[in-house]
Amino acid sequence: MINIEADKIGKKFGKTSLFKDINFNLTKNDSFYITGPNGSGKSTLLQILAGIQNPTSGSVIYKSDNSIIEKEYYKNYFGFTGPQINPYDMLTSIENLKFTASESAGENRIIEYLEKFDLYRHRTKAVKYYSSGMKQRLRLIHALINNPEIVMLDEPCSNLDTKGRDILYGVLDTLKKDKIIIIATNESEDINLCSKGINLEQ
Repeated sequence: MINIEADKIGKKFGKTSLFKDINFNLTKNDSFYITGPNGSGKSTLLQILAGIQNPTSGSVIYKSDNSIIEKEYYKNYFGFTGPQINPYDMLTSIENLKFTASESAGENRIIEYLEKFDLYRHRTKAVKYYSSGMKQRLRLIHALINNPEIVMLDEPCSNLDTKGRDILYGVLDTLKKDKIIIIATNESEDINLCSKGINLEQ
């Protein structure tokens, strides 16, 4: 069983402190939100949890069945997406996902997720012709395609219409039963989906 422990995490940029002494413990079935005003460090904290950024103080500890996982292997356990993740514009959605999907995922899972997120009918179209909402759906598939034990989403509803949000919430509602879900967001619906969380304003 996977476990993430945040121990007294703090982050500074120069003399400016974004947050300090962040503590929580997450395990299977936990859905966790990170919220707060713009500039409070939501995305930064999410990236620290993913090992993309380092904290100024404190630590993130991943464990599997109580055995500590080394940082270089974190990526084997999570799927991550956010505004900074951009698909290749000149490729189709299927071609993009083939770069992301593990061998065990296979083309069947790619097709399954394209159908689930209503992108299958656009599968032969270069992503440069996608709307911003369609690109966001593709980003979300990138995070989910390898069936990770931990799903980390930064502003997942950005550019999504009502249908896109409904699809996403349906998928997450199923996944949170046996995975860890972490969402950086200010959307009330995202927050309500989660069982617990943290407000960086506090």
